[in-house]
Amino acid sequence: MTNVQVAEPDTALSTGGSDGLPKSVGFVRGDVSGPHAPRHAVAVVRHARALGYQHVYTVRPPHDLPDPIGYALGIAAGLDVVAIVVYDLAHVDNQPARICEDFDLETVCPATTWTRATKLTPAEPGAA
Repeated sequence: MTNVQVAEPDTALSTGGSDGLPKSVGFVRGDVSGPHAPRHAVAVVRHARALGYQHVYTVRPPHDLPDPIGYALGIAAGLDVVAIVVYDLAHVDNQPARICEDFDLETVCPATTWTRATKLTPAEPGAA
């Protein structure tokens, strides 16, 4: 390893933002938050920043979508983020595993981190 390589930022995860921080998107569903949606959106942004993420966007899916979670996952993938931040698990229909297939999930209330699932490769112990 050269001195130049040591000084370079770690890019093993998803590409960081322009300031080098890992990127996140928020996800606020109006059908879940109701009249509290604006307050929940602010809380999501504050929580993301407090955790050290560069918050790039808050997804607010239209009310008539059959799969608002899938909608948010598509936007998150397109923005190359590492985490999705929600107010609570109700925003992901109490299914954190769906988000954690590809992203970390952060909840504001309660403040919890749900880490991305690690997929085993045949070379790893325990892999089939």
